[in-house]
Amino acid sequence: MPHRLAEWIQAYLADTESRKQADEMEEKRAAFRAHFTELERLRQGEITLEQFKKTLDHKTKIKHVIGGKKVNIWGFSGFSGQMFFNQLYNQAVSAGMVDELTAAFLAATEIPALGTGGYRWTTEKLEAFADAVFRTQKAATEKGYPSQKCASVKFSTFFLSFFWNLQDPGRYPIYYRADRDALAHFAYDTDGQERPFDSGSYMRFVRILFELREEIGRISGETWSLPELQHFLFYVARRAGEIESSPPGKGSLQADRFAQRLTRLLREYGFLVSNAEEVEAVQLELGEEYRDKVIWRFAGSEGNATFAYVFVWDVPGEYICAIHEENEEGFLRKRYTIETEDENTFLKEFETYLARKGDETRFYTLDDMADDTYLPRATLEEWLSLLHEKKQLILYGPPGTGKTYAAQRLAKVIAQNERRVCLIQFHPSYTYEEFIEGLRPEVVEGENGVTHMNVVVRPGVFLELCNEALKQENRECAYVMIIDEINRANTAKVFGELLYALEYRNFPVPLPYSKSKMVVPDNVYIIGTMNTADRSLSQLDFALRRRFPFARFSPYETEQALERYLKRHYPDLAWLAEAVHEANRRIGNFDFWLGHGYFMNRGLSAEKIRRIWKYEIIPYLEEYFICEPERVHEFELEALLAERKERYEGI
Repeated sequence: MPHRLAEWIQAYLADTESRKQADEMEEKRAAFRAHFTELERLRQGEITLEQFKKTLDHKTKIKHVIGGKKVNIWGFSGFSGQMFFNQLYNQAVSAGMVDELTAAFLAATEIPALGTGGYRWTTEKLEAFADAVFRTQKAATEKGYPSQKCASVKFSTFFLSFFWNLQDPGRYPIYYRADRDALAHFAYDTDGQERPFDSGSYMRFVRILFELREEIGRISGETWSLPELQHFLFYVARRAGEIESSPPGKGSLQADRFAQRLTRLLREYGFLVSNAEEVEAVQLELGEEYRDKVIWRFAGSEGNATFAYVFVWDVPGEYICAIHEENEEGFLRKRYTIETEDENTFLKEFETYLARKGDETRFYTLDDMADDTYLPRATLEEWLSLLHEKKQLILYGPPGTGKTYAAQRLAKVIAQNERRVCLIQFHPSYTYEEFIEGLRPEVVEGENGVTHMNVVVRPGVFLELCNEALKQENRECAYVMIIDEINRANTAKVFGELLYALEYRNFPVPLPYSKSKMVVPDNVYIIGTMNTADRSLSQLDFALRRRFPFARFSPYETEQALERYLKRHYPDLAWLAEAVHEANRRIGNFDFWLGHGYFMNRGLSAEKIRRIWKYEIIPYLEEYFICEPERVHEFELEALLAERKERYEGI
C-alpha cells in the first residue's frame, strides 16, 4: 500500500470543512460548465479564436467565495493556462498562422465518443498539438518574433486537459501539478514529469489515478469519482508540507522571526504557506545579476492554485526587495518592489499590495457596468465585442448622454485596473508632439556648473502607454487609452504614423524624431468619445474614421436610462423623465437631444431640477435655437409640464 495512504484518507474524511469546500467548488465548476458554450460556438465558426480566448480569460479569472474566502475554482489563469494561451496566440498572429492554430486547437480538444476505448488517443492529440506549437513558433521567430515571448510546449498537457475536463469531468481529470506532487508523496511513480515535454504523461497520470482510486476503495469501502479523488490529492498536497509540521532543513526560514511574520500575513490574505526557505539564485534559474542576492521563497496554495512568493533582497539587512511570483512550473514573474527603512513599514506596504491584489480579483463585469450606466446590457455587450475585435471604438452622441462615463466603465471591464487606463482630452491645440513624441527643452547643468538649454526627444502620452504595455511582465494585461472629445483636434496631424500602426498591430513603425520604432501591441485599446452637437468643428479625418467602429448613443436608450435611474433612486421625481421626453420631441434632431447625464448622481430634488434646467438646459437650447430665439420659451420646465400639471400638484 502506498506510504501513509490510510492515514491520509482518515484525515480527509474527518475534515468536514475541507470536504464541504470541495463540494462547493464542484457545484461552482458544474455551473461553469453548464454555461460555457464558447467552445461549441468556436467549432461552429460563430466566434474567432481571439474572441474565444478573451472570453475564456474573463470567465476563468472570476473568483468565488468558498469557505469565506475568494478562490479561483480552476487555477487556469496562470502561466500554464491562460498565459500559455496568450503567448501561443500571439506567436501565431506574428507567424500569420491563426487559422492553422485554430484548426489544431479544435482537433486537439475534441474528445472521442463514450465507449470508444482508453486514453491512448490523448498521446496522439498531444503530439499533434505540440507539433502545431513548434511550427508556429518556428515561423514566428523566423519573422523576427522574440523567442522569449513564445509559448513553452511543456504546458500543453495541462492546457488541453482543462478543455477535456470541461467536456467530461468524470473521465478526464485536469493535469494539476498539485495532484502529481501528492502522488509522488504516496510513492507513485509519475514517470517523466521532469521532462520538458512528454506526450504520454497524461495517459500515465490517468492510469495512476485509477490505480489510486482502486486502492482507496479497498481501504475505505467507498468508490470516489475522479473529481473527488482530485480534491483529495489537492488536500494532501496542501497539507503535506505545512511549515508547522516540517522540521527545519537546510535554508529553512522556520526559525526566522521576520519570515514568520511574512507567513502569517500571507495566510491572512488566503495564501497557505507550505514551505518557507532561503534559496540560491541557481535553484530558480535566475540571471547572473541575482547571484549575490538573498532570496526567500514561500511556497503554498491559494484556493486551487499552487505557486510561490519569491522575495529578492537587494542588500542583506536592508528592506529593499523585489517580489516575484513563481508558478507551479517554476517560471517567475516580477510583481512588486518595496523600498523601506524598517521591518514594520515593509510589512505594512506588503499588506497594502496584498489587499490591492485581492481587490483586483473582484472583476468588474458587464453586469456591473449596466448597473452603473443604466444602459441595456445587450448594447454594452455589443460594444465590448467591437472593442475585442477592432481594438478601438468611438462612442458618439448628443451632449450629456454619459459618453465619457460609459467609456471609463468600458475601460474598467477590459483593463480591470484603473492604473492601466489613461484618459486625455483632445482640443484644437493638441499636437502630435504631445500624443506620440516630440522635442522638448531641457535645462542641463555642465561640469563647470554652468547651465544651458538642450533639446531632447520625449515620448508622448500614447507612446508611453504602448511602451508600458509592451513590457514582458505586462503583455497579458490590457491597457486602455480614452480620448475624450476626439473630434476637437486635427486628428490627421495628431495621430500621424499611428493611423498605420492601428491597422497593423505589433508591426514596428519608424518615428521621425527619435528614429526609433513604435509598436502598438494588441493589448492596447482606444476608446474615443465624440459630441455630435458640436458642428463648428471639422469632421474626423476619413482615414481615421475607417479604422474606428462608431457606436451611437441611442436617444431612446438614454431616455430609458433616466427612467431607470429615477425609478430606482427618486420615484417621486418620475415626472422629470416625461419632461425630458417632451423636450426632445420638440427639439426633433437626435443629435441635439437632452441626455440623462445632466441629472445623474446629483442628489436630485424638485428645486435642484429647476436650477439645472434654468442654468444648464436653457442656455444650451438658446445656442441651438440661435436663429429662432422665440422657440426657447416653449422649453421652459413649467411649459413642458403644463399639460399634466394636475398630476404634479405640490411639486
